[in-house]
Amino acid sequence: MQQLVFDFFKLCNVVPVEIRKGVWQVQADDALMKELDGWRAQGRLLQFTFDQHSAEIYGADLICAGSYRLNSILQVIRKQGVLSQAHIPHHFFHEPSIRKKILGGFGSIERAYVVNCSLQYAQYLQFEILVEAQGLQKKESIHTVVVDLSSGKALKFPLPYHLLKAGGIPKEMLRKRKCSFKQAFANATAYLHESIATGDHKWASEARHKLALEEEKLREFFQGRMESEEFATKKQELQQRLAPVLRMDALRGAIIMIPLFHYHLVVVENHGKEKSKSLIYDPISNLYLQDSN
Repeated sequence: MQQLVFDFFKLCNVVPVEIRKGVWQVQADDALMKELDGWRAQGRLLQFTFDQHSAEIYGADLICAGSYRLNSILQVIRKQGVLSQAHIPHHFFHEPSIRKKILGGFGSIERAYVVNCSLQYAQYLQFEILVEAQGLQKKESIHTVVVDLSSGKALKFPLPYHLLKAGGIPKEMLRKRKCSFKQAFANATAYLHESIATGDHKWASEARHKLALEEEKLREFFQGRMESEEFATKKQELQQRLAPVLRMDALRGAIIMIPLFHYHLVVVENHGKEKSKSLIYDPISNLYLQDSN
């Protein structure tokens, strides 16, 4: 949370100064305060802290889960571009080393020669997904999921975000995607469901237990009248209020383009017969995406 707040102010070109232990201050101009507090707000010295005791002593804005100031910052962030794009330049990778690795993979049985090498870019869709676990209390968390738009699979490893550069690349260099954005989101949420299924389900168990107790009380109250419309209505209200629910919503997305090295090879077998081979290498996943004659 603290890192998010400091990154937010950095992007707004203001630098928080720690004026007291645990209390920071920034000079927020009119534009920033109007974004945070509405069109009537004016620029001012904005003091904030992450500690409730310090907030009470110094009158600083408290930033914590559910606080007004945190929510106002999150609202500004969410109003920014919901779909952006970035790419990893191919020159970050040493092509001669990749070529050597590929040719070395043929061993002593075959010899291979590179006819030519061309560049392609794979398309990935990264989602920032808000997960709401609604039980007796509501718990929120934000997850990042990246889906390969060629295979539709969610990545199980993080992308090297430090290599990303803003903007896209020419369309003719893009590898054709086979997965729609809608399907990619469905795959991302399915991946999150699988991940959450292995976690702690105490929140859901508590909600179901509470629901069972309340339904039992309701049946006792309506004993002999459980076929009535009123009973059905009350039971439905209990379900809506107490039944555990897991909701997922995409906050924003980014199309990320990853370089691929496409090699056309001539492979010479021991008896001298030659055959052509096409191979695409992904330096991020260290996988061969295509290996066909």
